Amino acid sequence: MKLTNSKTAFVVVSICLIFVISQVSLVSAFSVRELLGLDKPDQEEVEKTDKKPKAADAKSTEETDAEWAKTSDSAAASNPQLDLEYFSLLVSNMNEPERGKLLSDTELFKQLVENEANNRSAVSAAISNKMEKDKNVQFLMRRGAESILRESYFNLLIANKLPADFPSKEQVSEYYENNKQQFIVPERVHVWQIFFKKSEGAGKKEITSLKKKANDIVTKIKKGKSDFSSVALSESEHEQSKILGGYMGLIKTNELLPEIKDVILKLKEDEISAAVESETGVHIVKRGKLLKAEPVQLAQVEDQIRKLLINQANVQLRAAIFTQARKEFPQSISDKKIEEWRLRLRTNTNQ
Repeated sequence: MKLTNSKTAFVVVSICLIFVISQVSLVSAFSVRELLGLDKPDQEEVEKTDKKPKAADAKSTEETDAEWAKTSDSAAASNPQLDLEYFSLLVSNMNEPERGKLLSDTELFKQLVENEANNRSAVSAAISNKMEKDKNVQFLMRRGAESILRESYFNLLIANKLPADFPSKEQVSEYYENNKQQFIVPERVHVWQIFFKKSEGAGKKEITSLKKKANDIVTKIKKGKSDFSSVALSESEHEQSKILGGYMGLIKTNELLPEIKDVILKLKEDEISAAVESETGVHIVKRGKLLKAEPVQLAQVEDQIRKLLINQANVQLRAAIFTQARKEFPQSISDKKIEEWRLRLRTNTNQ
């Protein structure tokens, strides 16, 4: 079973370690272990670091900058080298497209090796400074390892349980036939509008004025004295549609505002409405071509159904695995204990 998450977990831990170590660059007088809180400098050493070194004894700035993260002389003993076996395992845990791309590109593979070398060196530096002894780091490492182990276990059981050809064509077809209502393109309509916005708390007088303005425009358009798109471009207060001559797009009729939907469905194609009031303002709407609802053919959604069935099977199987695991390896947890833990943690956090 491929441990597909192993690389990601390793990289995340490595980056975290690099970040922790990198934060100490401005205080090179202390050792890395002290900066990590693993060693406590005695007062005499602190006093020594507070004194300015004599010019003859001081290292150059370049030397200090180059050695601030230097670890102990025994670092080499905890610095395992990368080898072919390591990269063989790494590559084998990639998916086929990723693996093929990597191995066919010299520069890309070289970049991978360099990144892994950086990660390995950073981890070795952290180990040399006893970072893995820190209680919190140990906990996070254990959780990361357990997560990989759990997911690998789940993936193995699921892969063994599901047939290689799941779902079969018959299963896909059966799902499609039983759920045809899910595979329908809904009714849609092309819509244009000219919109005038209400002010907040608009009164009857303002609304009446906006409706009159809109209806005057409708009259001019119907008499051929104005063009709908030109008026939308010059006067509409709906910014997204005005630059398109008022075109709102192909919209599902069930997503239209109720007051607009009622009007649109009564209009003929290319017909414009009188002023229509909504909660936000006054609209003049124009109806374009209406596309009736139609079923989606199986061939168009076969891949979608296949992914859906696989996801459903994974969810059900994971739930079954959890249930069986809790049955065979129970955790003694009661509501009383849970509440006790919560209260103690809240108290400790607030202190």
